[in-house]
Amino acid sequence: MRRSADFPIQGSSLTHPPSSLLRDLSAAFMQQMFFWGMDASIQTGNLFEKRGFTKSPSPGLKGTSCYSLPWNGGEIFLHGACVGWISPDGKAGFIFIRPKGKCFLWHDDKPPVPGIWPAESLSTPDLISNLPSLIPFLNWWLDHEAWISGEMGSAYRTNCFRKYRTLPKSKPWLTPADGIAWLDLLMENPATAPRAKRFSLSRAA
Repeated sequence: MRRSADFPIQGSSLTHPPSSLLRDLSAAFMQQMFFWGMDASIQTGNLFEKRGFTKSPSPGLKGTSCYSLPWNGGEIFLHGACVGWISPDGKAGFIFIRPKGKCFLWHDDKPPVPGIWPAESLSTPDLISNLPSLIPFLNWWLDHEAWISGEMGSAYRTNCFRKYRTLPKSKPWLTPADGIAWLDLLMENPATAPRAKRFSLSRAA
């Protein structure tokens, strides 16, 4: 379900501190970036290119690629080291930096160069007041997962999750289905969203 970037936050009390939910979201990104890596390297054809992304050599890390897609009046960018969305005027932007394992607001009108993270271009988001800056990318995330399910079948993401769990240093997050449901709740209202570690579709039903 696509969310608006200017929706009102309902409810006057917070179920959990926004910083806790931000850590949950960062954990979700760590797992999801592994999934997106599989989407780019699948033997039957790069799914991002099939989806309409432009592929180009990474400006920062030799031997790697980056992907870009016009989205929501701005640009989605995907690298192995970072992903995010920026507006053309640089007034709204979001980035997840994989080596840092954290989400940030991005204060620039150009995508970051992987491996170069100027301190003046980064700030820690507050999920309540800054959610509109995250909404475009999270909307794309949900849209992409719906497309992946239709294109590849639900078993594909389940297999991605299974492979991620076998990695020696991985920290598996929610199952793909639970992760999508949790992300939708976070976007609907971060003030009342549950902690990811306590969430599952079976318990929420």
